Amino acid sequence: MKTHSTFSLWIILASATLTVMAGSIISPVLNLMREGLGADPVSVAIIITTHGIFVALCSPLIGILIDRVGVKRPFVLGLVLYGLAGGSGLFITSYWVLIISRIFLGVAVAATFTSITVVILNLYDGAERNKVMGWRGSSNSFGGIIWLLLGGFLGRFSWHLPFAAYLVGIPLGFIALLAVPEVQQEKIQNPNGESKTSSVLQIFKDVPVLFVIYGLIFLANILLYAIVVFLPQHLEKIGISNPFYIGLFISIAPLAAGLTSLGYGKLRERLSYSMIVFIALALWAAGFTTISLGSYSWLIAPSIALFGIGLGMVMPAAMVWVGESVPVSFRGRISSYLATFGFVGQFLSPIIFRPVVFSLGLSSVFLVAGGGCAFLFLLSLIFMRKF
Repeated sequence: MKTHSTFSLWIILASATLTVMAGSIISPVLNLMREGLGADPVSVAIIITTHGIFVALCSPLIGILIDRVGVKRPFVLGLVLYGLAGGSGLFITSYWVLIISRIFLGVAVAATFTSITVVILNLYDGAERNKVMGWRGSSNSFGGIIWLLLGGFLGRFSWHLPFAAYLVGIPLGFIALLAVPEVQQEKIQNPNGESKTSSVLQIFKDVPVLFVIYGLIFLANILLYAIVVFLPQHLEKIGISNPFYIGLFISIAPLAAGLTSLGYGKLRERLSYSMIVFIALALWAAGFTTISLGSYSWLIAPSIALFGIGLGMVMPAAMVWVGESVPVSFRGRISSYLATFGFVGQFLSPIIFRPVVFSLGLSSVFLVAGGGCAFLFLLSLIFMRKF
């Protein structure tokens, strides 16, 4: 399909950077926020992840809305709300008021994340779709680096200042209103001739691999936020406390993911989806295990990169995999569960690892994560061959 323009593609990719920025831009000031708000390490981590649970709750509703009214209006409104809700952190000094603002941010991210996925699935086909979805992954990752470094830089002046970056969602929303085309679901040719009368429940029964994809996204986000939330505190223990340097370390993961996603189109030509899963789990197992054993920056940095490479393979693969597995008329609803499972993973990450922190210590978070990935790799060898 060639109903898009280069400018609209740039707006889509620029907007894609915001979904990652939602939590990561304030990660470099995590320790400063903890002191400024008088919160414990896990409580301050909840500030970063609160939006995730509301992304999870609202995404299915956004998916229904997209399938009924089209994707453009949820996309535009999501961007504007993103700017308003996220930017309000500039002025908030109360822990609980900040939590409330993050709830509205979650609604905005739900609309933005799912809309971008459906826009790309609707506007592009075949190899071009793989390429653009890879670019979307790269935009997420490279944008995440820029926002992380900006957050670390601004955090040197005040922990409030990084919240100003969220305001970019407002002008992006108005530009998207003018630049991004609407493509109604019923106008998209369905190459496989699937019936539009199927139910969502029937889709899940007919395409069980969807649960594998959702589980993979869930795991990837648990691991991502193990780094976002616990790596700054781990680095502080080994003598690295400057917010800018912490931002540099965290940015290694999106840098590696972005470089990998840039070549996703060619990668997909050579590897099956199951092989992508095998490789990613192996990389994650090696990377997290090494982080847990490392007390030196030269050892931690390449370990983070291993995780990023796997992430750069998995994220575009999952989004295209879902889009290719279901009828066009269900893309909004089925794609929305990617956000649901992904952001539930983000929200639950500090909660899942909390008992590990308090019983075994901070570095054990990464050892447990690595061991879990190794176990899943072995399981995937047994059960994923047919997919």
